[in-house]
Amino acid sequence: MADVFVFLYAMLAGFVLLAMQRNAREHRPNPQMVTMVGWGLFSLSSTLAVLLGAVALALALGLHVPLPAAFTTSPF
Repeated sequence: MADVFVFLYAMLAGFVLLAMQRNAREHRPNPQMVTMVGWGLFSLSSTLAVLLGAVALALALGLHVPLPAAFTTSPF
């Protein structure tokens, strides 16, 4: 299920970046919807970075963080 979310995130981010780059090249303002989706993706990215950074810091400090079962088994 995570692959679907990652795929949708990548497609949306690619579309927003391409649309903004094309509008900048043609000296046009960005539509409000493109700007709002861009801010939403930025918020999602920064929130996940802070949360995962906090989990990594907690694990580095030796705190017991309950992780889902998929994280405890090695895929290799």
